[in-house]
Amino acid sequence: MKWNVGSLLKRASEILKERGSPTPRLDAELLLVHSLGLKGRVELYTQFDRPLTDDEVERYRQLIVRRAKGEPVAYITGKKEFYGFEFLVDRGVLVPRPETELLVDVALSYLKGKQGKTVVDVGTGSGCVILTLCKLLGDANRYYGVDLSPKALEVAEKNRERLGCSVTFLRSNLLEAVDFPVDAVVANLPYVPVGDKRLHKWVLKYEPAMALFGGKDGLELIERLIVQAKEKINPKGFIALEVGEGQADRVKSLLETAGFLNVKSFRDLSGIERVVVGEKNGE
Repeated sequence: MKWNVGSLLKRASEILKERGSPTPRLDAELLLVHSLGLKGRVELYTQFDRPLTDDEVERYRQLIVRRAKGEPVAYITGKKEFYGFEFLVDRGVLVPRPETELLVDVALSYLKGKQGKTVVDVGTGSGCVILTLCKLLGDANRYYGVDLSPKALEVAEKNRERLGCSVTFLRSNLLEAVDFPVDAVVANLPYVPVGDKRLHKWVLKYEPAMALFGGKDGLELIERLIVQAKEKINPKGFIALEVGEGQADRVKSLLETAGFLNVKSFRDLSGIERVVVGEKNGE
């Protein structure tokens, strides 16, 4: 059979749907864009009737096989868009999620118009949060990303070079290696409870467990970070934390118990309280 772009997309989408992909058509499109070396999905539709060579079909088939087994599209292509920027990713880091863009939005709102501030992203992974903040706020502030995983830091450093950002990456267990005062702490730490059955089986199979699980209740790392941050954050500084569904009230309580003020939460597009913020007093 001779394939063109449109017919191959249709068949690949059917296969991925049968195999349980939650976004079969999107997956098929992104993988074909990557396989053909196109600039974006729009270019697919301007070439919908384009005949494909046997080599092009076989190369694409191999990618679809990988996705059909559950491998994330971002790991197959080696990249993922976040907040309009393209980030390199591999199996050493969590794939950036759209809901984490809210963490960036919230941090931006607190940092807007301020200069000379020290911002630390804890559990930086691919570096998508801190690098995005640096790109959008510019070099008027100091930016740090910390992570315990050497593999994650390697990826983050590659993204720093690609984006041309002035961000310092450090290996640290939460804030332990941060021996200087900070004005803002942002964190998308592992918050999935161990044994949580809501995670898609493909996520469990391919993404790093240390970037997913936050202990029995999912909040072990967040609770430790709050205690550390209380001592590190300057007066009038803040901490912003991404949390899982149903965790916001508990995290608010932890922040208030630690002495943070004006504690509030922000909902994502699904209506879930996704980001919780606390401010340090101004004494």
